[in-house]
Amino acid sequence: MYLEPSLIPGPQQTINISAKLIQSIKILQYSAEELEQSIAQELSENPAFEVEEFEQCTRCGAPLTGTSCPACGAQADSSANETQAAEDVSWDDYREDYAASLATAGEDEGYDPLTFVRSGDTLQEHLLVQLGSILPWEDQEIAEYLVGNLDSHGYLTVTVAEASVALGVTDTRVECVLTALQGLDPIGIGARDLRECLLIQLRAFRERDKPNPLAESLVARYLGALGEHHFLDIGRDLNVTSTQVKRAWRFIKANLNPFPAHAFDGMPGNSSAGPGAGDQAVLIKPDVIIRRTTVGFESEVIEQRRFRFALHPTYHALTSNGVLRGLPDNERQHVRHYAARAKFFIECVCQRWETLRRICEALIELQPNFLDRGVRCLRPLTRGELATHVGLHESTVSRATAGKYVLLPSGRTIPFDDFFDSSLATKDTLRELIATENPARPFSDEDLAALLCERGLPVARRTVAKYRESMRILPSRFRI
Repeated sequence: MYLEPSLIPGPQQTINISAKLIQSIKILQYSAEELEQSIAQELSENPAFEVEEFEQCTRCGAPLTGTSCPACGAQADSSANETQAAEDVSWDDYREDYAASLATAGEDEGYDPLTFVRSGDTLQEHLLVQLGSILPWEDQEIAEYLVGNLDSHGYLTVTVAEASVALGVTDTRVECVLTALQGLDPIGIGARDLRECLLIQLRAFRERDKPNPLAESLVARYLGALGEHHFLDIGRDLNVTSTQVKRAWRFIKANLNPFPAHAFDGMPGNSSAGPGAGDQAVLIKPDVIIRRTTVGFESEVIEQRRFRFALHPTYHALTSNGVLRGLPDNERQHVRHYAARAKFFIECVCQRWETLRRICEALIELQPNFLDRGVRCLRPLTRGELATHVGLHESTVSRATAGKYVLLPSGRTIPFDDFFDSSLATKDTLRELIATENPARPFSDEDLAALLCERGLPVARRTVAKYRESMRILPSRFRI
């Protein structure tokens, strides 16, 4: 039998993802900010698309009727209040007061109008102003380079050698500028590591006639051993008692700041967030609200109340009354294209809202005890189980809940992921056990595992250690 290759056409089934389906999936998984940007882009590009936006509370999503939210009491955007306040100012009175202040200024040689302006400098500007008053002008470039290479905690991220090569100056000049920088407020700024940061602060105590020689020795020579609580070994090496070492260690913990840049937020006259602001808690806007009612719980998608979409009246009239037949081909294609695009965009966003609503209603049905009594009553739940209950694909549930938040009836805002994290109840119990332990004899991880088992939460010792580390709680020997 002779065989030879040949092409024979035949039917074959394949899955093709259309561009519309891809766009629908993207809109589903958008965060609230990304959806807002997408709506703004569609509004600017599509003349057939119209949107009406209603002002809402940034904390709970309730409609605003004045300067404060009627639901949670949060204040409205301060910029609106400031604008109204500016409109209410009597500028004639203001000019009279200002003229009077200028008249009295000559009587006081120390008068400076700029002192009445609240400072909004960043930490970098604050440091450069100080350095500009103590350094010669030829060293200002070095100062700007060093200040520009401080990280968010206030540590210098380049070496003296790297700075000298980058600027084409000697190491001595860089060292002099660095010494001046390290003498500024906040104390400890410009250090190259933790040891140098703490020593700079201890040196400031010595200059204020409050020296602590033992603390300086501990930081300079035994910082690692001190962190591991080897008080007895350190005392033996320094010929002091372990009690004295502990006393110096407590002084270091109570008076020294390992993150000097964070202290800038609390400096007088500073109204800016400063570099440490990134570590502060930020307001999380919920995507969905779950409320307690007289008959149970109900959910609401905040975006659905915030936006109202429509087709432009002109395009709606052209597409619904058969007027397109009398238009030229290019105009008819234009109207059809943008009208269809606007309708599809509106359908995708509405489908997003409907999916979120169905998921939240299912969570209310599956996790009522968690909503009613808190995290201790959170039952194990997977996205696959939720998808089966709702009648959606698991990937759809994952996309719809990723990066989105829920405002609970208790007032807490949590990510959707918390509904599927079965470890939260164990972590909450673990946190309570550690908070109520005897400070003189803290529980070991093995002790904590046994106590959790007694409360019906069987976990291994290594699991306790993993949970403890995720909550940034130190081991027992460091909690003394």
